[in-house]
Amino acid sequence: MHQLWIIVIKEIKIAIREKLVLILASTIVMLIAVALYAGYLSYQQQRSIIVKTKAEKRQEWLNQGDKHPHIAAHYGTFVFKPKTALSSFDFGLDAYNGTSIYLEAHYQHEFMFRPAQDHSSMIRFGELSSALVLKVLVPLLIIFLTFTSYTQERESGTLKLLVSQGIALSRITWGKILAYCSIMTVILSPFFLGMLLLSTISVQQESIPDMTTRATLMILLYGVYLFLFIAFSVWVSQRSSSGRNALLTLLSCWMLLVILMPKTVANLSESFYSLPSMREFKATIEKDKIDGIDGKQPRSEYLAKLRKQYLEKYEVDSVQQLPFNYEGVSMQAGEEYGNTIYDHHMDKLQKIFESQNQLVSISSMFNPFLSVQNLSMALAGTDMYTFKHFEDVVEKYRRELVRRMNRDMAENSKYGDFYGYEAGIDLWQEIEDFSYRTPTAQEVLRNYRVELTSLLLWMSLIIWLIIGFKGNIKPIDG
Repeated sequence: MHQLWIIVIKEIKIAIREKLVLILASTIVMLIAVALYAGYLSYQQQRSIIVKTKAEKRQEWLNQGDKHPHIAAHYGTFVFKPKTALSSFDFGLDAYNGTSIYLEAHYQHEFMFRPAQDHSSMIRFGELSSALVLKVLVPLLIIFLTFTSYTQERESGTLKLLVSQGIALSRITWGKILAYCSIMTVILSPFFLGMLLLSTISVQQESIPDMTTRATLMILLYGVYLFLFIAFSVWVSQRSSSGRNALLTLLSCWMLLVILMPKTVANLSESFYSLPSMREFKATIEKDKIDGIDGKQPRSEYLAKLRKQYLEKYEVDSVQQLPFNYEGVSMQAGEEYGNTIYDHHMDKLQKIFESQNQLVSISSMFNPFLSVQNLSMALAGTDMYTFKHFEDVVEKYRRELVRRMNRDMAENSKYGDFYGYEAGIDLWQEIEDFSYRTPTAQEVLRNYRVELTSLLLWMSLIIWLIIGFKGNIKPIDG
């Protein structure tokens, strides 16, 4: 054990003497700090706007004045996706999903105010976030820090001396890995402590119920990711004949895993499982609202059948004789019919998204970067599954709002007298203000079992390479 710590201290001293490494470390720390600060400012600004606008829209709904309930259903309201503190660390899909949506009867509108719409196509390569720096740039620092870890000692004869003294190569390797892990911990510890502090301060203010848990898991996730790069880099240096070969190998692996493969997989998923355009999607829904799904049971036929059922049930000859306003019932039936059409097409669209994500998940078995990318977004609450959950909650809220308006119309107004009845603030107050809480980290991570398995397998592989892989390692060149 004493020998191990001697190796750790030696490697740390050597790394400190490398001015290039210190410059790179300073640059990356500065980038992380700038990215986190900019992300937090953006989060504070957007959160402030959302809170203010949400309160204004709530007051607009309550103070809309007396009017017919169905007109109020079309008057509608806005709801907003809450910003969370962890989204300042990993922006995820927030730039593409939008922040607000208008709710009204008969229509499921798309989310508005997508930040990506205001950027050039370069946004596809990612915005500068702390997560991006940790995933992409910190591995570069690790490569430059570790690529000569073995080759330099072999060339100088130090490795032969250590081995001749009875020190096992595995102990030397673990000593180097622990040294570099210690260096990276020192470099990144202020950032990780800041993340934990941010989660603790914000926990009572956010829509994420388990901020501290998520922040802790985020730190653990990136710790595992950086350990994989450190251990793999040391192993490559151990197996390489020269520092130049080690550097070339590591940079090629970095380019493949971090730059080329993620973009290739994303493009392949879009090619294999193509999405319809928004215009096509909406046009198909509107067509099916009239003709029925696949031309079966058109809307007019469905409503005629419903009318007949009510007349027979109450044994009357016309809807005017019913003990309620049939217009309210008919409008709600039409709403539910449209909801069925929407759900049918939305399920098909969701299956395409799931197929795309499944391809990315499977690819993560060959690339830990993809695993970390998906898990990081999940923990930050900026992934697809969290957004889908929010979308479902919003749609449920919209349907309940419309249902209450139509029910009041059916119970309190007369058939054919659309403008003769007006509801007031008592009805508007029955609609509770929209609120949202994300699923817990445990619930979200259930969707990422493949990514978690991938990291576990990569950890096992790296450890096997270090302690279980047998091969001829020369302690000196020649």
